[in-house]
Formats: sequence, C-alpha cells, structure tokens
Amino acid sequence: MLDRESAQTYAGWFRALADPTRVQILNLLAAAGAPMTVGRIVEQVEVGQSTVSAHLKILTEAGFVLAEPQGTARLYQVNQRCVADFPSAADAVMRRSAPRAANSDLRIVPATDEHADAILAIYQAGLDTGEASFETTAPDWATWDATRLPSHRFVALDDGDRVLGWVAVTPVSSRCVYAGVVEHSVYVDPGAHGRGVGIALLDRLIASTEADGIWTIQSGIFPENTASRALHRRAGFREVGIRQRIGAHHGRWRDVVLVERRS
Repeated sequence: MLDRESAQTYAGWFRALADPTRVQILNLLAAAGAPMTVGRIVEQVEVGQSTVSAHLKILTEAGFVLAEPQGTARLYQVNQRCVADFPSAADAVMRRSAPRAANSDLRIVPATDEHADAILAIYQAGLDTGEASFETTAPDWATWDATRLPSHRFVALDDGDRVLGWVAVTPVSSRCVYAGVVEHSVYVDPGAHGRGVGIALLDRLIASTEADGIWTIQSGIFPENTASRALHRRAGFREVGIRQRIGAHHGRWRDVVLVERRS
C-alpha cells in the first residue's frame, strides 16, 4: 500500500486536474513553450481573470505550474519536472509496475572531464527554473570537479552518448564521525524528463555509496518541487522535516525539505 505522504501528494495532483478549465490552462501553457501572463491566458480560455488566477493558484500549489514575478505581474509556465512524474503517480496508485528507465538504451557511467560542458549546461538549466537550488549560476568545471567525490559521480547517456542527466555527492563535514554522510544533487536535462533518468541515476548512486560504506545520503528540496520529492520517495528517501525560511532566494525566504536515505 502507498505510504500516507505519497498518497497525499498524488491526491493533490489529481485534485488539481479535476476541473476542465485547469486542464485547458495546463494544456495551453504546455503548448505555448514560453511563460504567459494571466492576461494572455484569459484571452485563450475565455474565462474571467479572477477565475483564471484562482485556477493558476491551485496549479501552482500542486506543482504543475511555476510562477515568476515580473514587475507587478507574474509569468506562468509548466513545471516540466512535475508533469514528467505524473504518469508514475498513476502507475503507483493503480499498482502497475512502472519501468525504472523508460529508455532501454539508457546507460549510467562515471562522470569524467569529457562530460563537463553537458553537466554544467544541465545544471544551469535546472537552476534557471528557480526550483532546484538556492544557487543561480552553475560553477566552472574546476570548482564542480573539486567539490564532488570522484567515486560517486555519474551521468546518464542515451544511445548516441548524449548526456541526459547527472548525479554527484559532496561530503557534509570533515569530522570523522560524519565520514559516511554525503549530500547529493541530481539534475536531468529538460528534454529528457519522463524517461526514467532521475531514478536510474539515484539507483546507481545508492549502489555506489553503499558499496563504499557510506550510510546516509541527504539533500534539501524546495517544498514546491513536488516532482523531485516524489522521485526521492520512489528511490527510498524519507522526508525528515522542513527547515523553515532557511535561506533567501530571488528576494524571498524559502523553506527546504530535508530528505535522507539510510543504507
């Protein structure tokens, strides 16, 4: 049976789509391929502005839509991470076995210097969503390389050796008592969402760290990033709690959900 937390997340997703106008709005944003104002959305769906704003609030709270302030207005766009994970939610509820990687040609290999440009580009694409990290700019390769443990960094490749995503870890402390605790990051190319890349990378990282005697993998996720939270629960992580107003991001204080997996 589904755990209560996952059930609540999935119920929120299904509830958000239980209205034809919200489905139309989400479809419109997906087709647009670029952020839209409330005014432009109103023109297309032919519903009053207050009603559209109310629907957008529900879709944003569910994680399907991202809202970005622009002056006195807001721009809305589809949250590709949440949308990509929605089919997996349906599979989980209906107890259908979902493949760990939809692409049978997906390969997980150690990350090396030859993957540097792709890793940093995917990193920046994730940061540009505003929902991946407090960071806003990806570091240069020398910095990325120096701060990630060499034995636990991997990339996902397609059959043409194109990098689809990456995962890596950093130590949480120099104290010996925490030698088996690491903090991880996982990023997927926006064009590869829904292909099982994220879960494949996490599975490989878990196998790698367990074999090396690491006992805890942890990270922080913005509460609004419901797709990432669902992905981590699927990989066996638990949500420890919420660190409230832990840091400022784009001019506002943000909470962070602490997740961990104990081997």
